[in-house]
Amino acid sequence: MKRIVAILCASLLLMALAFGCNSEPAAVQLPDPTDSYEWTAPTLPETETEPVEPTDANPLETKTETTTKKTTTTTAATLSGSASSTKTTTTAKTTTTQKDTTKYYANGITIDSKDAALSAFNAAAKKAVDSKAGFNKSHLITAQDWVFDQEFLDVIPSFGGLIDPNASLSSLLNGALGKGMRTATAKKGESNSLIRASSLSMGDVKDVTYTGSASSGYTVTVTVKDGETRQEKRLFGNNRSTGSSPIDSGPLNQATSGGGLYDHMDADKIFALVKSAFTAVNVEPHDISESTSQVKFVAKLDGQGRLIELKATYNQTINLRDIRILNGLQSYKDNKGSSTVTVTYDAFVY
Repeated sequence: MKRIVAILCASLLLMALAFGCNSEPAAVQLPDPTDSYEWTAPTLPETETEPVEPTDANPLETKTETTTKKTTTTTAATLSGSASSTKTTTTAKTTTTQKDTTKYYANGITIDSKDAALSAFNAAAKKAVDSKAGFNKSHLITAQDWVFDQEFLDVIPSFGGLIDPNASLSSLLNGALGKGMRTATAKKGESNSLIRASSLSMGDVKDVTYTGSASSGYTVTVTVKDGETRQEKRLFGNNRSTGSSPIDSGPLNQATSGGGLYDHMDADKIFALVKSAFTAVNVEPHDISESTSQVKFVAKLDGQGRLIELKATYNQTINLRDIRILNGLQSYKDNKGSSTVTVTYDAFVY
C-alpha cells in the first residue's frame, strides 16, 4: 500500500513540472518615457540696450539710473507610472543699471598740472575781455591810519586843537586813494576797462593750485610774488619810475569806469593822486614807493574754461619817502600807510 502511494505522488510531481515548463507568464509592459512627453528648451527674452554716442568732449552732468528686467523660464518634466506632465516656472529678475545721459561741453578743458591751471586762468580772463562778457564788480579798500613824520604834523595847522593833523592828513590821503567800497557793472557786449587779459607767467607766481573736474568746473588759486614800485621827482627832466609788481600782469585794471582809480595803485599812480590831494596844503611829493604782499587770485571756471567768479586780495604799504612844503624848502621823510584791497568779479554773462 505504501508503495502504491509513493508511486502516485511521484506521478503527480512529474505532471506538475511538465505543465510548468510548457506555460509562459504574461509580460509586464513598461511605458517608454520618450513616447510620453517632449521637452523643448526655453527661449529667453533679449534685453535691448540704448546706444550712447561717443564723444571726445568733457562731461557736464552726472549719470542717471534706469532699470532693465530679465525674465528666466524653466521647464521641468515629471514621470509618474505610465503618465507624464510638464511644469513651467517663470522667475522675474530686476537689475539696476547706469544709463549715460551725460551732456557734454563742445569745447571742454582739462586741468592736470600747475602750468595748465595758470594757462586756464589767463585764458579765462582773456575770454571775458574778448567776448565782451557782462559782470558785476566790487572794489574795497580797508585802510589803516597813517603814521607821519612828527615834524610834518607839527607844521600842519591845528587851529588851536580843533583839528587833529594826523586824522586830517589820513582822511585826505585815504579819500584820494579810494578808501571804501566802489561798485561797477559791465554790460554784455560792451567794451570796458574793468578787467584785462592776464599774462601771468610761472616766474610771476609763488604757487598755483587747482581743484575740480571737467564736469563740475575748476577752482584755480594763483599766489603771486610780492612787488615794489617807486616814483621819484627829478630836479631836471622827467620823474624816474623803478621797480615792478607782478600783480600788474594779472587781470586787475581800473576800479571803476573812467577816472584815475585802479585796482592796484602803483607808485606812478599814487604819486599823481597824492600830488593832487596835497596841492591845497602846499605839499608836494618828491619820492613815493608802494609794495604789495599776500597777493592771491581765486578764479572759479566752468567746464569750458569761462570765468564764473574771480576774487583778488592783497595787502599794500605806501611810503611817502619824501614830501616837501614851502616850495621844497623843508623835507619830511617816511610817512607810511597800509591797506587791504579786495576786488571781486561775479555774475558773468557770455
